[in-house]
Amino acid sequence: MAAPVKKHDTVDVSIESLAFGGNGVGRLGGFVVFVRHALPGDVVRAQVTKVRRNYAEAVAVELLSSGPDRIEPRCSHAGSCGGCRFPDLSYERQVKEKEDQVRDTFERLACLPDVSIEPMVKARSQYGYRNKVEYSFTTTPDGPALGFHRAGRWDEVLPIEQCHLISGIGNKVREAVNSWSQEFGLTAYDQKTHEGFLRHLVFREGVNTQQVLVVLVTAPGDLNDAKDFINGLT
Repeated sequence: MAAPVKKHDTVDVSIESLAFGGNGVGRLGGFVVFVRHALPGDVVRAQVTKVRRNYAEAVAVELLSSGPDRIEPRCSHAGSCGGCRFPDLSYERQVKEKEDQVRDTFERLACLPDVSIEPMVKARSQYGYRNKVEYSFTTTPDGPALGFHRAGRWDEVLPIEQCHLISGIGNKVREAVNSWSQEFGLTAYDQKTHEGFLRHLVFREGVNTQQVLVVLVTAPGDLNDAKDFINGLT
């Protein structure tokens, strides 16, 4: 069928499910539209960004009505931070969507309709489970600060106040390094100009051993305050 939309069109779409990769799946008279930032059950106003023979891609610009599984995110950075994809979708619905995608892989893609799919094993905790994280430095009015890349951007870092996916010590390490970098007047590395010093901070926690690994990644230069950096973490 001919595509009923063209690039830059704005359309209202009802979202049926999630596609592989996390975009919402809607249809316009049978024509599939993959919509970013849309959840199952939502009705959204979306702007078309790409049109192909059999489908189109779009991004939601307005939420007209919420689906039954949309929840209020715990995180204040939800929607802006690229670290999480579904902070506003209930965990029960996430589990269902994952099971459906596994089943679809066997039944439709592999043409194996008789394969028995075991129920998905749920996580023990939805929060505080990550034992490894990589922060990036960015420049703020107060000086360097650590955060995650803004959703969809490689060149922009969003300063983070608290991440709910890592443990309390992971957040405390980030805060300590923020204070240290600002106290000593260091600069964050700029991906566009290739200027600055501080690039990344890698944090890893051994939950069973209660040990912590902290790796500071910089651009070429001298770290004259290495002892102060270490002291700030102990």
